Amino acid sequence: MIKRVKKIVVLVLTTTMLFTTGITAFAGSEDGWNEAKYTDAAKNGAWDKWVKTWETVKNNPTEISLTPGRNASELNFAWYSKNAEPNSKFKIGKKQDLSDAKELNVKTENAVTGYKSNKATATGLEENTKYYYSYQVNGVWSVATPYKTQSTKSFSFLYVGDPQIGSSSSNIAKGADTTQGQDAAVRNDSFNWNNTINTALKSHPNVSFMLSAGDQIQTSSPKSDEQNIEYAGYLSPDALKSLPVATTIGNHDSKSPNYSYHFNNPNASTLGATAAGGDYYYSYGNTLFITLNTNNTNEAEHEQVIKKAISENPNAKWRIVTIHHDIYGSGDSHSNELSVIELRYKLAHIFEENKIDVVLTGHDHTYSRSFMLKGGVNDGKMMDDEDTYEEQYAKELAGEETTQQYKDYLNNIDDPEAIQQVKEDITYKNGNVVDPSGILYMTANSASGSKYYNLINTKQSYIATRWQEDIPTYSTIDIDEVSFTINTYRTDNGQKIDNTFSIIKSIDKSSLNELISAGEEKSKETFTPSSFNKLEKALAAAKAVSSKPSANSQEIADAYTNLKEGINGLEDKGDKTELKKSIDDAQALLDSSVVGNEEGQYPSEAKEKLQSAVASAKATVESDDATQSTVDKAVDALNEEIKGFKSKKVVKQNTETPGNQQTTSNNNSTTPNNNDSTASNNDNDSVSTTTSGKVKTGDDFNAYPIIAIAGVSAAALVYVNRKKKFKEAK
Repeated sequence: MIKRVKKIVVLVLTTTMLFTTGITAFAGSEDGWNEAKYTDAAKNGAWDKWVKTWETVKNNPTEISLTPGRNASELNFAWYSKNAEPNSKFKIGKKQDLSDAKELNVKTENAVTGYKSNKATATGLEENTKYYYSYQVNGVWSVATPYKTQSTKSFSFLYVGDPQIGSSSSNIAKGADTTQGQDAAVRNDSFNWNNTINTALKSHPNVSFMLSAGDQIQTSSPKSDEQNIEYAGYLSPDALKSLPVATTIGNHDSKSPNYSYHFNNPNASTLGATAAGGDYYYSYGNTLFITLNTNNTNEAEHEQVIKKAISENPNAKWRIVTIHHDIYGSGDSHSNELSVIELRYKLAHIFEENKIDVVLTGHDHTYSRSFMLKGGVNDGKMMDDEDTYEEQYAKELAGEETTQQYKDYLNNIDDPEAIQQVKEDITYKNGNVVDPSGILYMTANSASGSKYYNLINTKQSYIATRWQEDIPTYSTIDIDEVSFTINTYRTDNGQKIDNTFSIIKSIDKSSLNELISAGEEKSKETFTPSSFNKLEKALAAAKAVSSKPSANSQEIADAYTNLKEGINGLEDKGDKTELKKSIDDAQALLDSSVVGNEEGQYPSEAKEKLQSAVASAKATVESDDATQSTVDKAVDALNEEIKGFKSKKVVKQNTETPGNQQTTSNNNSTTPNNNDSTASNNDNDSVSTTTSGKVKTGDDFNAYPIIAIAGVSAAALVYVNRKKKFKEAK
């Protein structure tokens, strides 16, 4: 659903805004998004490089996708090939030259118009082993691609929400006056999607797989020409060639079989099915993962799949369910809507009866973490229908009186009973819950920045914490025999947006002692001093608890999770080779440069700026605590300054041009004072000027009085079309 009618609340103010800001007041989308070109990740030519790469990527939906197999010893593959090509083949082995490779059986079926879907499954994979695979494209074997298996006793995976590649299509880019359209949107969202995955893997290179909570793409209709470019963008990250992804069917995926052609899900069921496919499940180590297609609301079918999965994996220590819809979320677009709440009361009791530990969701493009919940009750005080709810929600946002039915509905879905029943069962300390009887519900924010929703005005009682700052995020989840731990990070600066949260089960000293041994094996020489110091402190505290005869389960649990966080928080020292080379290049440039105004010389301020950048880079080299991320940023910053310094070189100037308009060919020229502020804030690389030299902007009030008034009428149409747009976005 799109942002609701809260925009109407400010409609009265819109006329005033229009007369001061021009028609651009309505140029933007109703939802937040990230314009890739202006992100930090786009610097140093990365965006320009991607723009060129995109021209070859966008017409190729044939990239391979990897999916977890039925268990950790299996791995599933799926890829498109063109109908005119010969049937594809697939092989996998341990040697890079594939001389030992085993050719696998490939199942081929017709997919969307012009393409075939090919699927293969590798079995008998060993832990902590590197493999190489290759598949045929138009009869030619692809370059051998590496894939490394991980440990199953203690493992981690990534958790992301709603890539929804192509969702930014209705937005207007900076400096433009029309919506960017699908091609530009998919290019934009795919760049950010690549950055999220690469950022996550740089900090967490040893994850076993990634879990996506749904809406891989934007276009919900099964038109192949529209979906093909979006799947090409979704599958474009090179990292996905070596990273399995357990995808969930979102509402934007559900209407098209294109989803099931692109992903080879394990134990795929016809239960819970829509056109995209049904429920599925798999195990990894001590954990059972169950993925439900909640676009199908038949709870009986979902329950059948859950029971079947559990019966086949009776000894799983952890049971995790993934669904797309955030039945205990906190976003303003879905968390309180009638259809989602109805789904909550259909499924929550089934999850509880089958002892599910965690439910991972998406859908609302916000981040939230619930308390441990159990026993939520639908007291029957539901709304009549979705339209009635929308109408009352609009009144609430406008500060108008709402019906008693609406108030009762909100009180009901706040579910205070679900919280109260478990508060007495668990002990909260240091971000841990110990032996809980309830369920943790997580909602993932957007992983691509293609669309963000806001948090709902009043935080629900069942929400422990929530976050939305319109920055893509990802979570890492670590699992072992006694703990489930989740951390969530921003992609722009790597900072956590929530405290570490852990669920602890059946903890005793033997588990703690085993972790102590693992911590003692870590080498001080490999990691940054600050991160290793934290580990040493956690180790000392854990040993003290281990040697304490009277230590209770809570003390053991705290010591365990603190030590686990110390181990997981170890940061490798950065490789400074590239940074040192950049410093040498910059120093050589400085040594050969001459300050002055003559041709071939440089302004003194430019040289001083580069000298400062070199000094900063040298400080990073000298720091023992510099991580790889810190070093990479230092390299990028210094290379940017080198590039900027070179552009300041004085070149021969032309004093006259046709029409007697003065121009300069370097970056030292100045703009007339009356244009300084406009030019510095302009979002384009060049500024369009009139013959008088004045920069023409949308802020020129005199140019737009009639258009501004017309804009008010345009804004009023937002609400008129709201219900139609809601039906399309559902």
